[in-house]
Amino acid sequence: MERLKTLLRKMLLNTYVKTLLTGIAVAVGLVLGTAIFLHIQTQHGRSFPVPDLRGLQADEVAGIASQHHLRAEITDSSYIMNRAPGVVIEQNPEPGTHVKNNRRVFLAINARSPMMIHMPNVMGYTLRQAKAILEQDGLEVGTLRFKPDLGVYNVLGQELDGANVEAGQEIPKGSKITLVLGRGMYGEQTNLPQLIGLKLGDARNLIIEAALNVGKIQFDETIKDYKDSLSARVYDQYPAYSEPNDIAFGTKVNIWLTLNQSRIRSTQHDSAHIYRGETTSSGHIDEDEILD
Repeated sequence: MERLKTLLRKMLLNTYVKTLLTGIAVAVGLVLGTAIFLHIQTQHGRSFPVPDLRGLQADEVAGIASQHHLRAEITDSSYIMNRAPGVVIEQNPEPGTHVKNNRRVFLAINARSPMMIHMPNVMGYTLRQAKAILEQDGLEVGTLRFKPDLGVYNVLGQELDGANVEAGQEIPKGSKITLVLGRGMYGEQTNLPQLIGLKLGDARNLIIEAALNVGKIQFDETIKDYKDSLSARVYDQYPAYSEPNDIAFGTKVNIWLTLNQSRIRSTQHDSAHIYRGETTSSGHIDEDEILD
């Protein structure tokens, strides 16, 4: 035993052996340190749901993101009328998405002042064409007014806030433009669309494209906030859809929406009853359309 101890002592005092053992110790330390670092950084594969930041003020987001070990980054802004300025309107990843620590969340906020754009000229176009032109420029069709004219559905006037608005005039992006349309000379009528089961944006588009006006919009008790309204569907409309479904131009159509699927009766949506047989799925939903 003494001879073994003496031999080990001599080996440890040997320069080459000491160098070799030091190298092995450093290598082991590096491997362990890297493993620990990676374990901390990756949380060993753990992920966490992204909080819902929509509707919060931009200056509130940083603190909440930090609490969830995330980094918030504002990458875009646009102006939406009737939404509070400075609030988050979109986020990526979406709420509930599982991500790892230190992930960046990209945000779009509502600008504090509207972008000004030039009013396009929609005079002489059909309702369908005028609606597409306005939406392409970031505007919306508001109220439809009618007067006798041989050009049924043709735009005879364009107004903003009760006054004529000329082509090229600067107006806030997102404005709702009133269109004055021809209704014919012989009591022509349009067709009332079937709206049951549609989301608000789709229902609004069909009402407008049928040369009708959006009336009262009401949500039942299942709708608690603006976010719920985005998923709500129409369960009733007035005037009610029936055959025949002829109705005067510009009639207001009231709709009621819900999240309760059992409240929505099964309905066949027939595109033949839609204005000129055409439809679209786009449509902006304003927060102030939610009625108490």
